[in-house]
Amino acid sequence: MVSFAWHSQHIYSLKLAFITSYAPPILGGGMLIEHDIKTQLCEFSQKLGLVTPQRNNKSNKIRKVEQIIAFLEVIHSQVRKYSHKRELVFVDSGAGNCYLSFIVYYYYHYVVQRPVRIHCIDINEALMNKNRDFAESIGFVQMHFHTADIEQYTHNGPIDVAYSLHACDIATDKAMLLGLRNNAKHILSVSCCQHSVKGKMQSYVSTRGLTKHSVIKDRLLYMVLDSMRALLLEMRSYDVDVIEFVSTRATDKNLMIRAHKKQLVNADAIFGQYKHLRSAYNLRPYLEGKLVELGLVSSFDQTSN
Repeated sequence: MVSFAWHSQHIYSLKLAFITSYAPPILGGGMLIEHDIKTQLCEFSQKLGLVTPQRNNKSNKIRKVEQIIAFLEVIHSQVRKYSHKRELVFVDSGAGNCYLSFIVYYYYHYVVQRPVRIHCIDINEALMNKNRDFAESIGFVQMHFHTADIEQYTHNGPIDVAYSLHACDIATDKAMLLGLRNNAKHILSVSCCQHSVKGKMQSYVSTRGLTKHSVIKDRLLYMVLDSMRALLLEMRSYDVDVIEFVSTRATDKNLMIRAHKKQLVNADAIFGQYKHLRSAYNLRPYLEGKLVELGLVSSFDQTSN
C-alpha cells in the first residue's frame, strides 16, 4: 500500500518538475541555470515557506516560484560574464517578502560561490524586520534590509542590477529612478498595477475602438506605459528591450523592461517617439515627472519652435 508520505512527496516532485521544465524564450533556448540547480532552488523555496512537500500547496505559490526562477535567469544572463573576483551588488525595490532576493542570494552565494550583496527596500517595517531576522538565522550576512520609501533611499557605491518584481503602481517608476540616479549597470523591472494613471488614458478618435472595452483598455495601458518607461530609460543612455520573462501560465503580468547602460543614444529620435505616445494617450508616467524635476530630461511640455 502506498503511504501518504510517499504520495505527498511524489506530488511535490511533480510540482518541482512543472516549475523547472519551462525554458524562458528570451534566453534563446539554452538554459543558463541547469535543471538540477533549479530543483535545488525550488527545494530552498520550502525554507522560505513558498512551497511545502505536502498536498496543500496553493497554485499561486507554485507560480510565484516559477516567476522567481525565471527572473533569476534573466539576472544571471546579464552578470554571468563579470569577474568572479569582485562582489556583485543588487538592489531590490518594493521587495515585500524578499522571496526573489533570498533565492538570488542563495544562488550566487551557494551555487555560483561568488561574493554578492543585496539591498532590499520596502516601506513595510514589519516585513523588513521579519526578513532581516530570517536572513540572520540562515547566515545570509550580506543581505541588507531598509525600511524606506524607494525614492528616499540613499545608496552608496556602484549597483550592478537594480530590479523590481511586481512593485505596485508608481513604485515601479521609483525603482527605475533609483537605478537611473545611481547609474546602475542593469535595470530590470516587471510592473504590476497602474492605479495612478488608469483613469487618465485617452486616445485619438481613430484608435478609440481599442479602448472601448475595459479589458482591452487595461492591457493597452500596460503596454503603452511600459513603452514610455522604456523610452525614458533610453533617453538616459540605456539599451532597452521589453521581453516576456516567463510564461503567461505563471502570470499575466509577464512583461519585463530589461535595460543595460551604454554610452551613445539618439536622443532626438527617442524624444520624438516619447512625445507622440504622450500626446496620443494622454499619459504622464511618474518617472517622467521626476526626471524632469531632477533635470535629467528636458520638459516635454515646451513648445517646439
